[in-house]
Amino acid sequence: MPVPTSAIRVARVGGTIAEFSAAAISAHTLYHLGCQLDLRPWAAWLLPAALDIYAFTALAVGYNLPSEHPGQRIVLRNARLAFAFTLGCNALDHFLQKAGRLVDPTVRDLLLVTVATLPPLVVERLLNLQSVLIAHRSAPAVHDHEAADQGNLAHQEGTDRPEIDGRPRADRSEEAAGRVGRRRPDWTSEGAPVFADLSARLGRRPSAREFQQGLAVQTRTLIAKGRMEAGTRPPSITTTKRVRSALEATAPPNVGPRSDNDPDTTGPVLNAGA
Repeated sequence: MPVPTSAIRVARVGGTIAEFSAAAISAHTLYHLGCQLDLRPWAAWLLPAALDIYAFTALAVGYNLPSEHPGQRIVLRNARLAFAFTLGCNALDHFLQKAGRLVDPTVRDLLLVTVATLPPLVVERLLNLQSVLIAHRSAPAVHDHEAADQGNLAHQEGTDRPEIDGRPRADRSEEAAGRVGRRRPDWTSEGAPVFADLSARLGRRPSAREFQQGLAVQTRTLIAKGRMEAGTRPPSITTTKRVRSALEATAPPNVGPRSDNDPDTTGPVLNAGA
């Protein structure tokens, strides 16, 4: 059963407000902890800023990734780690204020040294997050280049050797190129029933992200039925937009307009789309 877009919007807006409120409450505590590191006041305020921006970044990326994206698990792990940093620092500052006299000075200094290592660790985690997203974004392009190279190689072999096994080499190279081409599904034909089903369910034309999740479910269904090669990946958001534009050009007049949130800021709304 599809989840209403309004429910997702309310959850996100409420969650964002709660996050900012919690960050404002804990900012003073983290600032006080930064002062215990012998930082100047302006530098001490950067400790809560670094931790909160890290948490907000990881959450925002997680909001905008489809559930099937291979990097979503890493993104959510970064978000949990960021909140663990904030929670641990808040607890440590309150502990040092209330029971600091019971702590050995050496242990206290070691705890503060641990806190001082968090800013560079936050930078490392954010760079890791960026590398994961870039790696998965460039993977389809690498696959396309490999497919093109295999097709070119088959064509070159056909020109070098006219015949093999009693058949022209060019025919065999065309077969090889055809095998490479079959690895890329025709998303326009495969996506047509998904687009029609989503339009009927939503009462409007689906957004790109809604359509992408529907294609992901359709891909898994076709693989299970043996109608698509195992390991086929759902289309990227760029391919999804191109396919959707082609289908919209041939959509019947009674199909509603696009979603108002068509810049793809809304999250996936379907658990099954095919």
